[in-house]
Amino acid sequence: MWALFQENCRYVFRSRMVIMILVFSTLVHYSGLKLLNHLTLSIQNVVSVVGPNEAIYAAHFLQLFTSLSIAAVFGIWMAPYAHRGERSLLTHVLPLSKVKFSFCYVLCCVVLLLINELVLLGSFGVVFGFSSLAKGSFSLILAVKTFAFQTLCLEVLMLALALSSLILGQVTTVFLGGSSLFIMQVLGTFARFFKQGPEFSLLSPKGLLVFIYHKLPPVGDFIFDFMGVMKNGIVPVEHLILWMFWFIAFNLLFWFKVRYPIQARSTEA
Repeated sequence: MWALFQENCRYVFRSRMVIMILVFSTLVHYSGLKLLNHLTLSIQNVVSVVGPNEAIYAAHFLQLFTSLSIAAVFGIWMAPYAHRGERSLLTHVLPLSKVKFSFCYVLCCVVLLLINELVLLGSFGVVFGFSSLAKGSFSLILAVKTFAFQTLCLEVLMLALALSSLILGQVTTVFLGGSSLFIMQVLGTFARFFKQGPEFSLLSPKGLLVFIYHKLPPVGDFIFDFMGVMKNGIVPVEHLILWMFWFIAFNLLFWFKVRYPIQARSTEA
């Protein structure tokens, strides 16, 4: 198990793509925080500057964007690497439980997301001073809760993209994944703000769309939940249950796909 995890980590950190994403993350965090540090706001002739307490929240939205990029790249291009192309035969002859493959991929993605979190904290410390991390209004407990919730959601998306990549291929998954995220964001907004009235009964087309959306991972509500956990550490229980359910479901589907391949293994790299 440990050897499999180490091998996956070696492959991931040798990849130029992941290194480029991490460099991109560093540039986004540092330049974004540097811009905020020099930003002044004028409201009703009152001039104020953006301090560490305000910047830490904006920094976490920058980190959310870069973490989503890392999870997408890892899910599409890295997670299925041992099951496609020249390495695909190795997956099926190793005397290891196939459950361990998805478990190792989840751990590898957690490591990358944790590194990205450290990049955020390092960039914030360089721009605003490391002492401001201890003095800021964003507590350590809220930071841990925010990272845990964000990691759970991004792991679900990563596993979904990895499954799609195994079944449909990497290039198709890039377009399908982007389109699906956009559609679910639209459905989330639709379900959140326009769900009142008799026309939303289950038998109506609108009501059926809302019903289906509420059974899927709540991607459309993710930003609202993310803001909620940053401010008060609370996530709606029904959304948390859905994320955990789909995390388990995608892990089982990943194991099933690796254990029982349903199509000839592709040579797509």
